[in-house]
Amino acid sequence: MEVTNKPFRLVYEVIVRGKKLKVDEEVLREALKVASSNKVLLHFLRALDLRGSVRWEEEARFRKFLRDLSDVVKALEGLDYLFIKLMKPVVYVPSDIDVLISRKSLKVAIGRLKDRGFKVEVMEPYCITFKSSNSTILDLYLYPTLANVIYLDARRLFEHAFNADFYGLELPTLAPHAEALLSASHAIYKERIYTLNDYLTVSKWLTAESICLAKEVKCEQAIEVANLINELVAKGDLSLPYKLPLPYWFTSLIGKAVRDELTRASLRSLLKSLRDRRVGRQILSKLTRISY
Repeated sequence: MEVTNKPFRLVYEVIVRGKKLKVDEEVLREALKVASSNKVLLHFLRALDLRGSVRWEEEARFRKFLRDLSDVVKALEGLDYLFIKLMKPVVYVPSDIDVLISRKSLKVAIGRLKDRGFKVEVMEPYCITFKSSNSTILDLYLYPTLANVIYLDARRLFEHAFNADFYGLELPTLAPHAEALLSASHAIYKERIYTLNDYLTVSKWLTAESICLAKEVKCEQAIEVANLINELVAKGDLSLPYKLPLPYWFTSLIGKAVRDELTRASLRSLLKSLRDRRVGRQILSKLTRISY
């Protein structure tokens, strides 16, 4: 079992427990790296009121993200969609914009995004990746997927949507209890990496309603693993980000396919797409990377 390190504990105490700590410069440099790999860097910088280039760059990235998000909200007005992996109990800068769209709204959404300067980079069965003129990445999902394998039923997620105020933007997104389930499922089934961002989302937003939904979409294991990791982190026995052991990750995916017809059906299509170099790179990435 991995033993937690000092930089991670610093980040944990500041973000989770709200402590104001003074540390030496060397530990702080390492803590900034840890916060970044755990997708909580902006929250950490603000919590300690740190000044300097790292803070200003991260604040600038956040402002740019909000501008790009506003453009997408305008482009998709009136369509059947919602933002996923956006609302969190922590301030952070997402690496891209993730949108879940209904099939009936897909064609119109593609046209509107193209009109606003987004170009299609990758076209997959359940996800279309766009890139804007200022390098913003947008993933338009019919279903949350891993290399064309569906790990969550989008139809059920749409049943748990609500309109939220995100830093002054009115937009449709997942209710917190559903976001907690998505966060755990995304980490366990797709990324194979569990971050402090996931820890906070699960620990603060997981409810009985989340667990009921997990049973309905056959994602109980993701919740169980997330809770176990959270317990170990809280006790000081584990650092984040945590990468699931490869055998366990494979077992989890197979178990999901056995229980879930939707996952099982899309898994068959994966076998046909293995000749696609991009799919191969995605799988290789899951095997080798330590963060994302």
